[in-house]
Amino acid sequence: MFDRKAYKQIAKKQLQGRYATPILILLFTMAVILVINIPTFIQQARMYEAGGEYYTMMEGLGSLMGVSVILSLVSFFIIGVIEIADARFYIVMSRTTEKQTFGTYIKGFALWLQGFLGMLWMFLWVFLWALLFYIPGIVKSYAYSQMFYILAEHPNVGVRKAMKLSMAITKGYKGDLFVMSLSFIGWALLSGLTFGILNFWLVPYMEMSFTNAYHALKAQALKTGTVTADDFGPTDPELPGAATTEANAENGSAE
Repeated sequence: MFDRKAYKQIAKKQLQGRYATPILILLFTMAVILVINIPTFIQQARMYEAGGEYYTMMEGLGSLMGVSVILSLVSFFIIGVIEIADARFYIVMSRTTEKQTFGTYIKGFALWLQGFLGMLWMFLWVFLWALLFYIPGIVKSYAYSQMFYILAEHPNVGVRKAMKLSMAITKGYKGDLFVMSLSFIGWALLSGLTFGILNFWLVPYMEMSFTNAYHALKAQALKTGTVTADDFGPTDPELPGAATTEANAENGSAE
């Protein structure tokens, strides 16, 4: 079965005494998001200063739309790189007991192309499914949710194949992943009461928990023959060995 409690419990142990770098990564991510949104903030401020001047506001609106399009493309690139760097970092965290430095996270930036294409490809398909109905879009987002882990662990697998593999290993478990997401809502609400301060504990906890879920889903799919090791191709040689992964997911396999 899909044991979300086990994945979360293991995550707590994995993060003990190792929160410094995950918090630094979160601060870095927040800073990057703030920077890429500065042009939008500036343009909105100019429109506000224009007050009731209709033509000035319309000119500002057109300019804002142009800025938004450019920012969207830039955001796809940046968020894609951040996503795959996050995935790689937490895979390393899940396979080691040593504290990891920010340099471990930076190494994930070398996978920028996989991250960008992965984000673009996933957004395209989730958007197309969401055009039909909102619910299928949500379902597909969980079906594709393991793609960045796969790309981080197996950089040569290719974006389209990584998506297919993600769909394969999440088959029958998308609902479990959704429920696992819901299990963090209480903490998210509490974080709001602390003006987001609790996120410095919550976000690494969530990231680590879902990384453990990925290991278990992949192990189960390999065990049942849903996928094979050859489907994934070679593992990134710089990643720690897979032996520790089995130990980490021992009590949390999706059997």
